[in-house]
Amino acid sequence: MTFNRCDVKCGGNLRGYSGKISSPNYPNRHQPFTYCVWHVETPKNTKAKLSFSEVFVEPDVACRFDFVAVFDGPTTNSPLKDVLCGRTVGEVETSSNAFTLVFSADYANNYFGFSVDYIATPKANSSLSCSGDSMTVLINPDYINSLGYNANELTLINKTCVANSANPIVFEVPFGSCGTVKKVKDHTVYYTNTIFASTAGVITRHRQLQIIVTCELESDSIAEIMYVTENDIIQDQAESGKYDVSLAFYPNEDFIAPVLESPYFIELNESVFLQATVQSSDPDLTVFVDTCFASPQANFQAPNYDLIRRGCIKDNTYHNFPSGSRYARFNFSAFKFLNAHPSVYLQCQLVICDINDSGSRCNQGCVTRKRRDLGSTMWKTNAVLGPLRLKRHSEPEAAGSVSEKTEDVVKTDQTSLYVMGISVLVINVLILAFVVLRYSRREPRGYRYHAVATH
Repeated sequence: MTFNRCDVKCGGNLRGYSGKISSPNYPNRHQPFTYCVWHVETPKNTKAKLSFSEVFVEPDVACRFDFVAVFDGPTTNSPLKDVLCGRTVGEVETSSNAFTLVFSADYANNYFGFSVDYIATPKANSSLSCSGDSMTVLINPDYINSLGYNANELTLINKTCVANSANPIVFEVPFGSCGTVKKVKDHTVYYTNTIFASTAGVITRHRQLQIIVTCELESDSIAEIMYVTENDIIQDQAESGKYDVSLAFYPNEDFIAPVLESPYFIELNESVFLQATVQSSDPDLTVFVDTCFASPQANFQAPNYDLIRRGCIKDNTYHNFPSGSRYARFNFSAFKFLNAHPSVYLQCQLVICDINDSGSRCNQGCVTRKRRDLGSTMWKTNAVLGPLRLKRHSEPEAAGSVSEKTEDVVKTDQTSLYVMGISVLVINVLILAFVVLRYSRREPRGYRYHAVATH
């Protein structure tokens, strides 16, 4: 007896933040000799969670005959995550934003196959991916719930633009609408929007939440910049690129212990020291500060002030320290924006290079021409930090100022009451004196009481 493989059309390439996959002819029996391969890609900086509502194929302890296999990557050469067979349900979670699903069946015991739902989940609290005309933001619902909000309370700048999905929380943010702000500078296009969490009513006991997302588009690259602010303090940050880079304030040029408090209060004109560090065990990496600019707003909308741009220093107090293995250091003098803006936020574009590559971007310094020669080995990432505030804007001083004003008011009121009391007393004495004087004038001058005559 010979068996011919059936011509079953199945499998394919899928993209998106959620979907459903099932075996051919499900929920009816699959055909013999079915072999399907699905290549699935979820948005960047996410992982996938697969929930099998049913697996009903030929049972075998070793899953040798009919099976469903999940590979943790874009091909069947990726690491095998799990194999399911028999009659079961289950959940599988990948470590990357791509997975490969294989369904294989032989000629005998054709059952009902399988059905699985998959959703993308951010690797951290949130994730961002950019395309040519929009950006996709995924937010972990558990993170939003921990702050006292839910998906229905999140909107973009245009409050009519709400989440496309509640689990995971997904925002498809178009570049041309929903309040997205476009900015063009030095042949680079920036698209920025903000996700707000808000509740109705007069008061709230929840922290103010903003998730700020930016897509930076150049002719040959796309960079994603995303960070979270709670009560205007940057709490979380997701960078794109091969390496993660941290940016921190330091109290002095020794660069021993970073400043942990936020906001960071500092005197006007006092030196601000910063260090950018690449998180890697490779000692041959170094960091170069390509661009760093400041803004009074956490979403980095205008006005902006350049400290350094494309390696060219723009602020006369800016100074680069010599770079070392896995770090770059710089400082500048603290300033404030006009029109009483109390905060300064920093956004820096950092380049990671091989320290032994003499032709890399890290060794080129200031580049003024339209396009940069990036060198043979280069990775680019972004880091944000803030707020930096002048000490005279701090709450204790503000409270002291209010206290002094209140004390002055109390002293003034006490003085006024004292003067008023003295004035009333003087007036009463004058009135009494006037009455006595007038009565004495009416009495006859010669009249006196005399003793009664006695006999």
